[in-house]
Amino acid sequence: DARTFVCQVGAAGYDLGENRTELHVYKVPETPEIVANSGGVSVQSSEMPQIAQCVSRNSFPRPNITWHKNGVRLQPEENTVRFTATRTRESSGLYTVSSTLFAHVTRDDRNSSFHCTVHYWLQGQRRAVESRRVSVKVFYPTEHLNLRVMPSSALVKEGDDVKLFCEADGNPGPIFSFYKRGLEDSWQDLTPLTDTNRGVLSLNNVNKSSSGLYRCQTLDLDSMKQLEKDMELVVNWKPRIVSISSPLYVRHDEVVNLTCKAIAFPRPSVRWSINGTAHEYVENQHIASNLTVRVNRDLLRAGAMCRVSNEMGISEERIQLLETPESKGVIIVAIIVSILVVAVLGAVIYFLHKKGKLPCGRTGKQDM
Repeated sequence: DARTFVCQVGAAGYDLGENRTELHVYKVPETPEIVANSGGVSVQSSEMPQIAQCVSRNSFPRPNITWHKNGVRLQPEENTVRFTATRTRESSGLYTVSSTLFAHVTRDDRNSSFHCTVHYWLQGQRRAVESRRVSVKVFYPTEHLNLRVMPSSALVKEGDDVKLFCEADGNPGPIFSFYKRGLEDSWQDLTPLTDTNRGVLSLNNVNKSSSGLYRCQTLDLDSMKQLEKDMELVVNWKPRIVSISSPLYVRHDEVVNLTCKAIAFPRPSVRWSINGTAHEYVENQHIASNLTVRVNRDLLRAGAMCRVSNEMGISEERIQLLETPESKGVIIVAIIVSILVVAVLGAVIYFLHKKGKLPCGRTGKQDM
């Protein structure tokens, strides 16, 4: 019915008179339907991928469709953005129009929204109705890795359950592998402890041997690109005294060296219960303290206590000092030696006297 109507008026002997009028029929289009590419699009696609399709039904006169990304209208760009459009006139005389958006995407488009707008005329005025906003899955290779430990708010100590999270910025996520450096730069495969899809390494009931260098390695199945990230895991543990010079046999008033060796992390401090001259030696997590002290009765009675401590706890052991049997028997030996000397001397004198080698010591001795 949208056409020009003509009215004619005539009488005998007169020319016909006429006038024309145009009838404009308007039908507001339905809200456009938009469907995003459900399979997702890749930033590495050589061809321009389809982003979404927009359909508007039952409108008159024929409308047109525009595309928008993040609220900004898109314009065709060679090798970057293009549209295709179709129109269909239904048996009712109303129009159905559709448009498809093709565009190359970047990593940033993972957060982009797209919508289409149908523009139409109503009583001589241009109007528009928008579709809902949609997003598409954007696939892109991993470029960066982040390796972190949980829980992250506290020191890792013996007995804790620890998880290492390997985070990749690719979509879809890559395949994850974990390794721990061993001796001579060899790497132990920790796959049995790893969730290879989520990138999580679970370490339960850790101890000091759990400390070391860990590596997360990823393989992107699309680009076949491999990345890796290392981190040092430090397990803190309370001190353990591994060697102590006890029991120690000494002599009274002797100068001796007392030794206490421990292992701990972080580095512990060593305290002795007695005064003396101390020297410490540190190597990795090992610490040794040598105390030079003079032996006295108090030290023999009480011994010496070695106390090793750090933030994780305290360990202490007592060095027992025992007086050597030789030191107690010195006097006895001296007495015995003196007695033997006196006895030998007496025997010599008696022997010489019998042989007449010694003067009698008495005047007026008579021969018999």
